[in-house]
Formats: sequence, structure tokens, C-alpha cells
Amino acid sequence: MCSSDLILLWIYCKGFNSWNSSFPLCSSSMEAMKWVYSNVNSVFLTILICTVVLRGITIFSDIATRKSQAKMNGIQPELAKIQKKYANDPQKAQMMSQKLMKERGVSMWGSCLPLLITMPLFFCFIAAFRFWGYEETIKLLVSDNAEELLRSFKFLWVNNIWQPDNGLSPVIQEGSKFLANVKDLDRLLYLQNNPEVWEKLVQLGIAVNEGGAFRFLNTQAAIDAYNAAVQPLLQVYAGHNNGWFILPLIAGGTQFLANWIMQKGQPAPDPNNPAASTNKMMMWLFPLMSLWFCLSYNAAFAIYWILTSVSMVLVNLVLNKKFPRAAVTQEGGKR
Repeated sequence: MCSSDLILLWIYCKGFNSWNSSFPLCSSSMEAMKWVYSNVNSVFLTILICTVVLRGITIFSDIATRKSQAKMNGIQPELAKIQKKYANDPQKAQMMSQKLMKERGVSMWGSCLPLLITMPLFFCFIAAFRFWGYEETIKLLVSDNAEELLRSFKFLWVNNIWQPDNGLSPVIQEGSKFLANVKDLDRLLYLQNNPEVWEKLVQLGIAVNEGGAFRFLNTQAAIDAYNAAVQPLLQVYAGHNNGWFILPLIAGGTQFLANWIMQKGQPAPDPNNPAASTNKMMMWLFPLMSLWFCLSYNAAFAIYWILTSVSMVLVNLVLNKKFPRAAVTQEGGKR
């Protein structure tokens, strides 16, 4: 188990919402997706193309990680002997282990660093979906053809792709939740590039112009104004929630499958090794977290997450053939 998995878990829990549209890489990711969308005119195709491009970039990290894991797994028997021999001298055991790894060209962080390098790309795309959803909701508020625009957001059974595929989620986000993100909303490049949209939001009572500086309001009056503006649109899908929990369940399932296939390609863990129980925990924890995030964030993000997990399944199947479990053990024995 690489410690970067624990780092990733911490980022999930603490930093997921901290990425904002003013962060250059995040804004670039969002603008790139919007550019693709302007050419294909399909959110799904946009997500598919961006996922393929992103996986194409990170496939080299996957290969490097698997190679590093193969080297590390190959010297595990010798590391275990060192730990047993110097059980009463942890400092000596650590020194001898580092010496062995240096001799064999194995880096302790070799399988972690590629993940840490590529991880910002994933989080930028994740944040980009959130802010793209904010933009589309604002367009609903100011558009002269808001009802037609809302109908264009439908994807299969999901009424609004910019809302979660969640049977408890409304088709359009409630004012109290939407305006709770005022700090993020104020930074949207869409608003910076379209000041006339700000003027319409001011007229609706949702934003204010303070000497040429626009900002959203998070007051009860602004929340009421937002809810009044979207009320006619709610009649389009009156009596319906936004989805049926299907995409989050698929996301959790494909994430579990990707993790399971990846672990199948690794040597059988030593039951006495604490990392074995950590690996088992992570195999279940990440799918559960995927389920929760896809229940909480828009369906566009859930589609991206599913496509990413499916691509991980395919990549892991190929890498398992390239670095089979038996070959890893044999390689370690030769070395």
C-alpha cells in the first residue's frame, strides 16, 4: 500500500471543495471542456473525449507505478528476512532495508510520486465540472429561453445533468444551497467575461453592484428571489426528482471493479503485513466514497467518474498481462 493512497484520502476529505475557478489549471481544464463542447455539442461526448485525453496523459504514470511496485514486490522476501533478523533493532533494520533497496534500484516513493504528479489533473477536472454546473444554472436564471435550455440538460433518466442523479435531489438546485457558494460564484470566468449577465442578476435581486464590483448575495431576500426565478422552470418536471441513484451506484461498482482487478495483479499479500489490511480497507473505502461524491455532485461528474473507472479497468487488465503476478515473484527471485 503506497502512502499516497492515504494522502489522496486526506485530499478527498479536506481539499475537494477548495479548488476554485480562479486556480489557473482548474480554469484551463474547464475552458478546455467548454471548447470541446462547443465543437461536439454533447456533454457526454465532451466528457468521453476529455476522459480519453486525460487517461492518455496519465497512462505513463500507471505504467511507471506498476513497474515500481513490481520491483518493490520482488524484494519483499528479503525485506521480510531483514525485519525478522533485526526485530530487536528497528534502526538497524531500517538501515539495512534502505541499503538493499538502493542496491536493487528500488525507490520507496517510486510508486507514489507518479500518482502525486498526475493527481492535480484529476482534481482540476473534478472542480471544473462543479463550476461548469454553476455556470449552467446561472444561464437558466438569465436566459430568455430558459425552459428550452433546461430540457437540453436531460440525459437518459436524469432530468438535469448539472444536478446529482439522486432521487432526493430537486431538478434545479435550491436557492439556499446555490447561494451558499457565493465565494466560488463570484470568481466564475463566465461572469467576468459577460458583465451583462451580472446586470441581469442584479435586476433579479440575486447580486449587487458595489461601485462597479459585482458580487452575489447570500441573504434571505436573495434566496427568495432565486427561488422565485426558477419556480416556473420547476413546472417542466413537476412532481419529479432529478434521478434514480443509478449513476452513483455504477460509479461505486466500477471503482470497486478497478481496484479489485488491480489487486489481482499484485502478489498475494502477507497476512502479517499491516499494509495488507490497509489495502483491503481501501478497496472498499474508495468505492463508497465514489458513491457518496456522485450522490452529492452533478451527474456530469458521475459520468466522468464512471468513464475514468472503466478506463482504469481496461488499463489494469492490460498491465496485469504485462506484469503478471507470477512474473513479479519470479523477477524478485532472480534479483
